[in-house]
Amino acid sequence: MRAAAGGALALGGLGASACSQTGRKTVDGKPVLSMWAFSRDGRVPWHEEAWRLYRKAKRPDFELEILTLPFQQMHDKILVAAQAGSGGPDIADIEISAFGRFIKGEPIFVDLTPALRERKLLDQFYRASATDPWTFEDRVYGLGNELNTCLMVYRADLYDAAGVTTPVETWDQFAEEGRRYHRDTGRYLTDVEYLDWQEWWQLTLQQGGGFFDRSGRPALDRPEGIRTLTYRRRAVQEGWAIRRSSDTGSPQQFAGLGNGTIATMFGPAWYFSGNSQNYIPDTAGKWRLQPFPRWDADGSRTATHGGTGVCVTRSCPLPDEAVDFVIWEHSTMESLLFDYRRRQTFPTFRPAYEDPALNEPVKFFSDQRVGQIVSDLSPDINSWSNSPFWPEVTQATLREGITPALSKDVEVAVAMRTAQEEAEKIIRLSTT
Repeated sequence: MRAAAGGALALGGLGASACSQTGRKTVDGKPVLSMWAFSRDGRVPWHEEAWRLYRKAKRPDFELEILTLPFQQMHDKILVAAQAGSGGPDIADIEISAFGRFIKGEPIFVDLTPALRERKLLDQFYRASATDPWTFEDRVYGLGNELNTCLMVYRADLYDAAGVTTPVETWDQFAEEGRRYHRDTGRYLTDVEYLDWQEWWQLTLQQGGGFFDRSGRPALDRPEGIRTLTYRRRAVQEGWAIRRSSDTGSPQQFAGLGNGTIATMFGPAWYFSGNSQNYIPDTAGKWRLQPFPRWDADGSRTATHGGTGVCVTRSCPLPDEAVDFVIWEHSTMESLLFDYRRRQTFPTFRPAYEDPALNEPVKFFSDQRVGQIVSDLSPDINSWSNSPFWPEVTQATLREGITPALSKDVEVAVAMRTAQEEAEKIIRLSTT
């Protein structure tokens, strides 16, 4: 156990009992709330700094202990503790893909909606990234600080050398440019993942579609998802894009972007900024960003993807105090700027973009003002719905829909209808 700045206790293993139970730990007579996280080098330093700032500003009547666990183990232990009624955290980082596990039956997290409304903050967030991933039946159970506005990010040196017209305004134009680029250079503007669903999700959400409809029912065979998959399948069939077996965001994918085999990527800041600067730092200054090409004349030019939200468990003995800290760390400039400067995390809190620091030119991206682009596009992110069956439905989409359509020559409409039926079957068997 080591002491972090400002009194937060950051634990590297399982040595402390961090739960709301008889015999709760105290420090100087104050109860210690426990927080569990999974990203020691990513999000935990932000939590530690936010707690230091909060402790200095508000002098709370509790202390905070931060325990870092492996991703899967942490989420599993929270679920087991909730079922057992003890042994879990008071506050927890919950990754977007894991949230559905915790809303099967009675949700185990505190509804943050009343506190956000009382503070008049609910609409001060870009909700598609800040609250939608952790919202179920109109109740907000978590807050995310990462504004995951998706952009098209391209190798400007390669585009310029090949005479690609930018900005690319429509997906039809992107296809035309892709055909010519491949013909002239032998390389590819883009690749198409077939063992992952991340880009399919972004381009489908851009149109207002997604995995679920507003009622939480699977929506895999809707026109938006079929249109996305048809476009990507045609790109491969026509030869101006290649299939990619590696996961989106993997070092293997970025190797192709670094050596110039592929010239374009699509995604949010943690992906295009964090991964590119980690994996291919020698390409600094060779990139430019733009909104997604349009599907329709009046349609959105962006989407959201990914994220981790901070939730307060219902077993927390000081729920109001814990909620206050969670909201504070997501809506206080000093806290948000710390994470921006450290990880270039663009915050979900709208007023933050009044700070000049978030709108400075970024050398890695040809001195574009990335924060300005992100904040300008973010209001156009379509809202979307989560579900208790997110893990099962996303995997059914991939297994029965995306992969067969892109690698086994199954017609897109047939593949997505099969995925829809499989998802509905899984839910039916789980609820009867």
